[in-house]
Amino acid sequence: MIFFESLNTVRKNIVIITPTVIASIVVLIATSIIIGNDLATIDETNLEKTILVVAPRLFIISALNYFLQVFSHCVTIAMAIEIENNRMCNVYDSSLTVLKKIGSILPASILILIFLTAGLMLLILPALFVCFAFMLTFIIIMNEDITPAMAMMKSYRAMKDNYIRSIVLFFFLSSLWITVSIINLLLGQLHYFGIISSLFLSGLFMAFATITLLKFYRILEPNHIPLSSND
Repeated sequence: MIFFESLNTVRKNIVIITPTVIASIVVLIATSIIIGNDLATIDETNLEKTILVVAPRLFIISALNYFLQVFSHCVTIAMAIEIENNRMCNVYDSSLTVLKKIGSILPASILILIFLTAGLMLLILPALFVCFAFMLTFIIIMNEDITPAMAMMKSYRAMKDNYIRSIVLFFFLSSLWITVSIINLLLGQLHYFGIISSLFLSGLFMAFATITLLKFYRILEPNHIPLSSND
């Protein structure tokens, strides 16, 4: 069972949580700098003024968080591949590996963000479909010399052609993510201890999810993931 194998891999290589933890810390620091003290000067009785002040800054923070999470996810993938090959892994070398593929990672992340935004505007179901269809995109990019569009198409075909296993995997990871998010909200009430615990828990989840996705990709790989139904 890949879930137990992934959990055991994280337990033996706890350093793999580092990229997510670092990305989260950077976002926390950026949030305190961009919004921070200015919140105290906002007039809560003037809703329009509040929106004008807060909205652009929230957009910047959200964009920063999204792209940092994509980058940290790819670094985690690179570390997981090193572990898979029985080699020592570290954040620095894996980050360099990711930077070499940034030409594919960045366009793919932008395309997925556009689809996600459109999906959210059409309510939640289209956004969920985008998450489901392109779940393996960055796994494929980190493992193959492939264009962003081809990686997205390959991810879509893999999920579609193996939909039963894919749906089970997607809903398991989604349910786990929701559980972790709820726990993190509760931990947020515990101030510094809560923040540290939340960072650690988020790192554990992302490492587990990434390794699970990589193992799922390896299962599909021998059977060849087609780019189209005619392949």
